[in-house]
Amino acid sequence: MEKTFFITNFGCRASQSEGASIHQELLESHAVESESAYEANVVVVNSCTVTSEADRDVRQTIRRIASRNPSAQIIVTGCYAQRAPEELAALPQVRFVVGNSHKSLVGQFALNLLHDDFGTHGRAEILCSSIFLERELRPPSHVGSGGRTRAVVKVQDGCNANCSFCIIPSVRGRSRSFEPEAAIAEVRDLVARGYKEVVFSGIHLGTYGRDLQSKTSFYELICRALEVRGLERLRVSSIEPLEVVPELIDLVARDPRMAHHFHIPLQSGSARILRSMYRPYSPDYYVQLVSRIRTCVPDAAIGADVMVGFPGETDEDFFETYRLIEQSPLTYLHVFPYSSRPGTIAAGLPNHIPEHVSRFRAKVLRNLIARKNEAFRRKMIGTEVEALTLEDGTALSSNFLPVVISEAVPVNEWVRLLVTGLDRDRGLLASRITTAHETH
Repeated sequence: MEKTFFITNFGCRASQSEGASIHQELLESHAVESESAYEANVVVVNSCTVTSEADRDVRQTIRRIASRNPSAQIIVTGCYAQRAPEELAALPQVRFVVGNSHKSLVGQFALNLLHDDFGTHGRAEILCSSIFLERELRPPSHVGSGGRTRAVVKVQDGCNANCSFCIIPSVRGRSRSFEPEAAIAEVRDLVARGYKEVVFSGIHLGTYGRDLQSKTSFYELICRALEVRGLERLRVSSIEPLEVVPELIDLVARDPRMAHHFHIPLQSGSARILRSMYRPYSPDYYVQLVSRIRTCVPDAAIGADVMVGFPGETDEDFFETYRLIEQSPLTYLHVFPYSSRPGTIAAGLPNHIPEHVSRFRAKVLRNLIARKNEAFRRKMIGTEVEALTLEDGTALSSNFLPVVISEAVPVNEWVRLLVTGLDRDRGLLASRITTAHETH
């Protein structure tokens, strides 16, 4: 019987892209994928450590795999593996803990385990360094999207920012950009393989190109990508407020291949809290930015990350965040209660907020954005949208809304749809008008 592998991904789009690259490498090496982590011989857990809850989810997942699949050999990689490898090495059935510094080796380790090249199971081996391997400065040699119809391309890694709450710079290293030629070659390869949507991702995406010998910018990379023959849609992942340049907004407004979607972290609507977070913009700047986007791209999805319960956040600070969101054109949020990360500046600040208060504030914001999101979707009833059909039977619109279609449609096709109602899971209901590939 052939031995099989399974990959479990946590975290951001950049991490998802890395997991997809490992997945593609294993498939191209003729490894066999299992349908479940509970049946696989080798399981790769690609971890996140942005919050203590993310850490807990990773640990619980590993313990669950070990309990339900006692013969599984587990490789843990990603940001949690970089931050606290010893914690993960102590968990059951973990064979390797591979930090981001050595992540490009994970595929080979998995293949060796599948071929029994490491012998008997002893204490987990740790590969983790504060020096990131040079090979990580280049795009992965195996591209893919983990079986999805949309491909995520990581064009940048690391971060030079000093946000007081954030552990990511210490587990990802300094900002590093992939050479434009390599990134564009990756896009060409994905288009040739049939992907109709490409998502550019990174850890601090807007700083793309600043570290390269031949200086360039993220906007210039986007323009070059749009020159790739056959690229039908390009979507931009999370980008910081000061890096959403006017040229980018104008490009999204005028080029139909650009997804009408912006994700711009806010974190707080309080100027005092933003300063304490070391976030280099004001609430007024943020409001003006998203308002300009709404004016230029009326149907755009505009999302944000928001943190509640940051040390010292008063009720008035929280209400300032609430009022900003209420009055803004934001359509969705990722809301996070503050989580103290070891070694960060915020961890040493006084006046930490009780967990029950943070969770209550998070619930209030989630209820608010649910109402705003419903109002945003309701405006689309009766309109026509073009969407890309996905593997789960739904489709995804340019403005990042899942669409439930009234009839079965082939996967990875453009369809033109009439929006007829709202889906209870924050999507749209629609009926098919015609295929839309001729418009691309």
